[in-house]
Amino acid sequence: MKRIAKAPIALQVLVAPLLLAGLMPLSGCGYNQGGYTQSSLYRQDIKTVAVPIFTSKSFTRGIEFQLSKAITEQIESTTPYKVVPAERADTVLEGQIVDASISTVSSDNRAAIPQEQLYRVAVNFTWKDLRTGKIIVERRNFEQTSTFYPTMGEGRFIGTQQSTEALARGIVQELQADW
Repeated sequence: MKRIAKAPIALQVLVAPLLLAGLMPLSGCGYNQGGYTQSSLYRQDIKTVAVPIFTSKSFTRGIEFQLSKAITEQIESTTPYKVVPAERADTVLEGQIVDASISTVSSDNRAAIPQEQLYRVAVNFTWKDLRTGKIIVERRNFEQTSTFYPTMGEGRFIGTQQSTEALARGIVQELQADW
């Protein structure tokens, strides 16, 4: 009787999951007929977006430039869309900052110095298809808050930057296709 040599246990532990992972796509799960599909989270019929500088009702200077820049960077880095001038764009993302405010969350009772502050930014925005004139997405009072700590050397600039970057991420997530 011939004896078959077995692979060491360590090799079996490494090879078995790889073999199973390789066979999974071949087996399928039964949901590919009218069920789940693998497609982009973003619309396939749109290739370009124009992002003009948002307008602002807020008295905070420069926040509209920070937000527009952050949105442009988010679109370029996380979506298949390309940001281009309005003359060459399929769509336009326009908006207005309706509020930018700071509130104190906690303060030092002895010195009356803010320990933790909340920076809030609210916008109205519209994403419009320039080819058809149809509004794809419209949101009112879409807001984002972020916390910053003045006693740790974080000033208003940090709060503004964190809020505008988080708001830009949220706005760009709204550009995803409907499920």
